Amino acid sequence: QLGLEDELEKSSNALLGRAWCPGWSKSDKALTEFVENHLLHYSNNRLKLGGESTSLLSPYIHFGELSVRKLFQLARTKQILWKNEGNIVGEESATLFLRAIGFREYSRYLCFGFPFTVERPLLGNLKFFPWNTDPSKFRAWRQGRTGYPLVDAGMRELWATGWIHNKMRVIVSSFAVKMLLIPWKWGMKYFWDTLLDADLENDILGWQYISGSLPDGHKLERLDDPE
Repeated sequence: QLGLEDELEKSSNALLGRAWCPGWSKSDKALTEFVENHLLHYSNNRLKLGGESTSLLSPYIHFGELSVRKLFQLARTKQILWKNEGNIVGEESATLFLRAIGFREYSRYLCFGFPFTVERPLLGNLKFFPWNTDPSKFRAWRQGRTGYPLVDAGMRELWATGWIHNKMRVIVSSFAVKMLLIPWKWGMKYFWDTLLDADLENDILGWQYISGSLPDGHKLERLDDPE
């Protein structure tokens, strides 16, 4: 043992081992399971926080065990099939899933065109926003001790499993920057450190969007009710 983990990290990593199985064969099995059994109902289930409402394929994509091209090709094939069959629900599900893949690719174009977005907001008028740099608030958010059950549950799930639903990512990040006024770069860095599917470009796009730092993002004054 190299002694690189503290006790909290050991317990978290043990849970990660139960929740995720790395390797090409596991990713291929997960891909087949989603496309054949869950993609059809993606449009109805994608916003549900419990169960297998999303693909859960992002970690495999992140570590190169699953290519985006293969995933896109299979989803597109299903989209065409369901369209020809007149399956409206299936076609809508495939369309929404392909759009989600498109957002991932869009984040790469954004960062390629504006490489400074990892360090500062795309909108210059927010460069000097008076964020609250109180470390105790940031610590409470990280540890799931804000007093808001939904937010706290999401942050504890993140630490325990290395993954949270995209809707939950929006909820906890919005709470951080709009309720606690935590600098969005702090939240972005924490997601990078804890998410099993941590993706720099997606991370930048998500946190800049939710903090109102993008032209088409949430307005900073728009508040999402954490209850």
